[in-house]
Amino acid sequence: MALDQSKSNIPLLEVTNLKTHFPIRKGVFSRVSGHVYAVDGVTISMQDGETLGLVGESGSGKSTLGKSIMRLVEPTSGEIKISGTEITGLNKQDMFVHRRQVQMVFQDPYSSLNPRIPVGKIVAEALQIHGIATGKEAEDMVKDIFQRVGLRPSQMRNYANEFSGGQRQRIGIARALALNPKLIIADEPVSALDVSVQAQVINLFMDLQKEYGLSYFFIAHDLAVVAQICHRIAVMYLGKIVEIADRDELFKSPLHPYTRALLASIPIPNPEIRPAKDRVLQGDIPSPSNPPKGCRFHTRCPLVEEKCRIDTPEFKEVSPGHWAACHLT
Repeated sequence: MALDQSKSNIPLLEVTNLKTHFPIRKGVFSRVSGHVYAVDGVTISMQDGETLGLVGESGSGKSTLGKSIMRLVEPTSGEIKISGTEITGLNKQDMFVHRRQVQMVFQDPYSSLNPRIPVGKIVAEALQIHGIATGKEAEDMVKDIFQRVGLRPSQMRNYANEFSGGQRQRIGIARALALNPKLIIADEPVSALDVSVQAQVINLFMDLQKEYGLSYFFIAHDLAVVAQICHRIAVMYLGKIVEIADRDELFKSPLHPYTRALLASIPIPNPEIRPAKDRVLQGDIPSPSNPPKGCRFHTRCPLVEEKCRIDTPEFKEVSPGHWAACHLT
């Protein structure tokens, strides 16, 4: 899947050494006894028109990274740039302007929709708050958006509980599209849907990208899902990015043992074909409040060496466009 890099030399999204740590408080005085290192030094960038996938197990910090980029969760440190503008230090008033450029589609389409408001008004809210349109003009715009995401304009008067899971996610996508953003952060948008509905929603994302020239930061735990839509894929483990590469390159030549294990976990129709033992993921992901020293994956890695337990591997470019953090590369 080729990507046209000629649009601009300035990345649409540029994240540098981003950290989001949550304090752990104990006792009657709520003293800080430690931190949850949900995002711990992430550096990524993506170009206009690109789809960057982010994969990893639950507890890797993927959703926290997406919310930190949106500043729905305030980062502890680091930089976030949107089209070259640094947004981490902006106050609420200045950030309000930049929220039009970046919108989010949430994992649970039902909990992200107000059950007491007709879905047409939910989508129209953004138009009104940002002063884009009100009244009949806003209603006409919402009708058009509903049609583009595969919903009937007559359904604008219905409430969220009257829709199926796939339809609710389409409403979430419609709400994100209302402000004509440059970037949509999709936080596991198909994980709660049936397999057949997942395919429909992914196809919708791809069609909208072609029509609007959108960019997606697509978060998922399933590599088979991101393979259908992403230009590049980043693999996250316990708060850190451990590998980034073009989609085809990652599937063809994964470098990090964790990436290999994720690829091996993709279901194969033939039960007689089983992954090699060194690619089977063992154990559970450690607690982000007490991450292992050295390489954070060493407690589960089948290829672990002594230096993996001591030294943190450098995140380096092993081949053009293919980055990995592993002592064995």
